[in-house]
Amino acid sequence: MKRFLMIFLPVLLVMMLGSSVDAQAKTKKSPRTVYYIVCGSFTSLEDAIEFCDEMSEVVFYEAFVAKANGKTVYRVCCDCYYNLADAKKDLNGIYSGFAGDDKWIWPSKGLAKCVYRPASPRDGRPIPVFKPSAKAMTD
Repeated sequence: MKRFLMIFLPVLLVMMLGSSVDAQAKTKKSPRTVYYIVCGSFTSLEDAIEFCDEMSEVVFYEAFVAKANGKTVYRVCCDCYYNLADAKKDLNGIYSGFAGDDKWIWPSKGLAKCVYRPASPRDGRPIPVFKPSAKAMTD
């Protein structure tokens, strides 16, 4: 019996560990969709930064890099959400009064890479990167 355990116990442990790793790999979560309100899209980072800086007196815009039709674009965004309905509500609510009517919602697989943040008027340091809102600001 002792010999039996010495031979089969390691095999049994390897089998158990292997199935545990497979279960973890199968249950790994995909990134949560984040819905950005896009206020402008540019082919150059310089143009995106210029737009952000022009608008910083009204609301702080940040620039994010993305791929569209195989090309790199820079999307200037004013907010982001975890819920599409909340993004639509604020797009048609509080953000509808700002200049320009070309705002749209960009669904991103996970958080997008921020490539530009304007300086805070308080201390001159870049403002924090947007964190997705859990609910709309518009009632």
